Amino acid sequence: MLATELKSSNELEASAEQKSPVLTDGFHLVVDALKLNGIDTIYGLAGIPITDLARLAQTEGIRYIGFRHEQSAGNAAAIAGYLTQKAGICLTVSAPGFLNGLVALANATTNGFPMIQISGSSDREIIDLQQGDYEELDQMNAAKPYTKAAFRVSKPEDIGIGLARAIHAALSGRPGGVYLDLTADVLGAALDADAGKKSLCTLSIQRPGKFPLLSRSNAPSTCWQAHNAHSLFSAKALPTHKLMLTFGRSLRRRVFLICRCPWPKGFCLTTIRNPRLRPVRWFWLRPMWSC
Repeated sequence: MLATELKSSNELEASAEQKSPVLTDGFHLVVDALKLNGIDTIYGLAGIPITDLARLAQTEGIRYIGFRHEQSAGNAAAIAGYLTQKAGICLTVSAPGFLNGLVALANATTNGFPMIQISGSSDREIIDLQQGDYEELDQMNAAKPYTKAAFRVSKPEDIGIGLARAIHAALSGRPGGVYLDLTADVLGAALDADAGKKSLCTLSIQRPGKFPLLSRSNAPSTCWQAHNAHSLFSAKALPTHKLMLTFGRSLRRRVFLICRCPWPKGFCLTTIRNPRLRPVRWFWLRPMWSC
């Protein structure tokens, strides 16, 4: 009788373990996204709300170098980015720590050093209503005039996209400083581990092809630059490629153009399009249709 009761209790525990989902949080997703994009060193000054983020990064094998002032940490991250041609990461706390690091971030933008400042911030709802949150400051808008780009992550499943866009902005074109705002709610939010893993993405930089290729849409172009470019490519007998573009898909309140065409290898894309049409941008989101 006792053995039967023990067996039934063990079966109940096993079934409960199978049904309970495996969870993760924003701290783990940030660290996983950093490792996925090849970030192995963080410079910063730990404190609320990013203390656990720095501790977890060390546990997962990322080197954390602490400083006594955020400006020094930002300068170190900017120099490391310049020397390695990888985005240097500076980690700061909210409000005062953010402002101290912003000096180094502005210097990185001016000098063309690839650097990303990741700062924790307070609850957005309280800040927007100016109800007096802990270290209340609209950090993203404060950083915009001094950076190449500034992003804010409002949902834990967007952490991977936010970091990938920040790295791309810091490295593409003329390098510079980028600000990434992570609220305390996002860092502490829990979600399914499988869904969090699928939300992560890595940066892919397109390399220039060997031959130029002019792509032209089937929509009429109205700008004189486009007509001159078409004439130039025709005179030089350079290859052109017609894109079949269609409307009708609205994703997250954005209308995207869908490209359905074969693509030749070894060509570098030069796009001529109607200036009224938005360019094709994926923003590191997975395709939501088959093409």
